[in-house]
Amino acid sequence: MREARQVQANPHPVEALGSDLRELGALSRVFLRRRRALGLTQRQVSDACGVSVQWLSEFENAKGDFGVVRVMRVAAVLGLSLAVHPRPVTDIDLVFEQLRAEGQQR
Repeated sequence: MREARQVQANPHPVEALGSDLRELGALSRVFLRRRRALGLTQRQVSDACGVSVQWLSEFENAKGDFGVVRVMRVAAVLGLSLAVHPRPVTDIDLVFEQLRAEGQQR
């Protein structure tokens, strides 16, 4: 069995992997592609981060409910990091804000 190797984290792993994280499936695909790119098996990753192979398989296939702590452990083993950023304001947000303001003036 090959040892899980240490990899240097990419400062922008999501952009480097070309994924859009609007949904859990997209996040799962980032992890799946990274694991495969590193040449690691599900067993190696699950052993290295303390989750079951079944859990990892379900996560990679976006099936089930996943705790953030487990997801972060898998990210660390794969040399990835998770970040939370403010959601950019969209045109629709501005429209809703305008409508709310108009409603309060009436």
